[in-house]
Amino acid sequence: METNARAAERGFLRRIRRLSRWRVAFLLPSAGLVVAALLHAAQWVTSWISTAVARTQGAADACSDLVDDFGVDPDRIELIDRAPSGFVCQAPTYDGGHAIIEHSGAASALFMVSMALAALSVAVLLGVLIAFMVTRLLGLYRSPLAEPRRDRRPLRLIGIGVFMLPVMMLGQYFQWYSKSDGFEICPESVGGNDVLGFSVTADYLPPSLTCSGDTVTGQEFSVTQYGFPFYGFIAGLILAVLGVVLLIVARARTRQR
Repeated sequence: METNARAAERGFLRRIRRLSRWRVAFLLPSAGLVVAALLHAAQWVTSWISTAVARTQGAADACSDLVDDFGVDPDRIELIDRAPSGFVCQAPTYDGGHAIIEHSGAASALFMVSMALAALSVAVLLGVLIAFMVTRLLGLYRSPLAEPRRDRRPLRLIGIGVFMLPVMMLGQYFQWYSKSDGFEICPESVGGNDVLGFSVTADYLPPSLTCSGDTVTGQEFSVTQYGFPFYGFIAGLILAVLGVVLLIVARARTRQR
């Protein structure tokens, strides 16, 4: 039994080694999408379990924080299922309003991880696909680099540069998400006047963040910030252009020969 297991393991490792770099590059983000789907399914299961446990305990016990924080009547607490995001405790207050507390628990963490992994996998898969298509099209264009024993560095530079573009655009989205509250980008005052309101918008070509708004006196302002995604995007463009230049130089040398 142990011998068969070792033989199967060696056979699996042998198949992995035989995979080309492109196949590995396609398989990794595809595996990331599968893991993201499994995490999302786990989010649904976790939400159902937490809601079922809360209903078993009773609304008064499961939503005791409503009683402690807002002093609502325990008998008027309503437990609402919000799958796959857990459940919500809701009850009317004595002043005529409503108190609501969300209980997402692990479902919220699973949602964030699954969405981040799915977005990253899609961006990487898109980058690999674009890089693969570009390098193959350049190779089919009767490039001297498509011949054996030729220097393939220009094609690699083009592939890396094109791959970086969607990845940096994804990084721009995460940068916007982390700074959408205006922290470290929006000023607290403009010309000595306090800021009344603002909004943070993201540009992707090239990546940048812009905070725009107005002050208490009605003065409008706009501030643009360039971060790591911008410089990574520019670096990707430079690598792609450098690869194209080297490719043209190689073709010119081949014609001279």
